[in-house]
Amino acid sequence: MTTRERLAEAVLAVTGLPKEAQEVIAQELLVRVSDLSQSQLNTVQRREIKRRLAKPRVHAPEAKVRALFRSYNPSL
Repeated sequence: MTTRERLAEAVLAVTGLPKEAQEVIAQELLVRVSDLSQSQLNTVQRREIKRRLAKPRVHAPEAKVRALFRSYNPSL
């Protein structure tokens, strides 16, 4: 079942509840959507994230990783 289908099913289930319960659920859903859609980061934090993401990713060479694991488990 897709997310859209699940949401449609939830809305259908809510419409069967008393009007007061529907209002409470609708308000809670709108608050939740608002909370999830607003960034908690300030401008400086966003700028720092963009700066770090712009850097090329650096990975450890495979030989170095294997050597590290072997230092803990020589049978590798």
